[in-house]
Amino acid sequence: MIRSLLYQSTAQTDFPSIEDHNILETAWRHNGEMGVTGYLLRSHTQYFQYLEGPGDVLADLLDMIRKDPRHTNLHILSDTTLSERRFAKWGMGYHFLSEGERDEFDGWLKEGSAFATSMIDYMEKMAKQRETRS
Repeated sequence: MIRSLLYQSTAQTDFPSIEDHNILETAWRHNGEMGVTGYLLRSHTQYFQYLEGPGDVLADLLDMIRKDPRHTNLHILSDTTLSERRFAKWGMGYHFLSEGERDEFDGWLKEGSAFATSMIDYMEKMAKQRETRS
């Protein structure tokens, strides 16, 4: 089984910021060898990151992420197991959520697991759109 988790945190960096690029560079360099895939969505003030991979690896990765000063107030929104990856092609995908897109995303009106499901579905939609454009 594959562990998957979604967290939300408060960004401590400006946007645009070289720090987002550094996060992605690190993920692209290490996630493949660790068996981790996922997607990072950034709004002006928040990070939402979805990760999937071996449970022990994600536990260690989450410990490192919690200590990262580029964000605070990390909250786990979803922590489940999967039989199949949702982001198998993505060492780490990335999308900056513009103000217009933020207004179009109706998931903000949901709470708890319904919000988490909406956010993961939205990330998957953004990943598929990017794949289609590539």
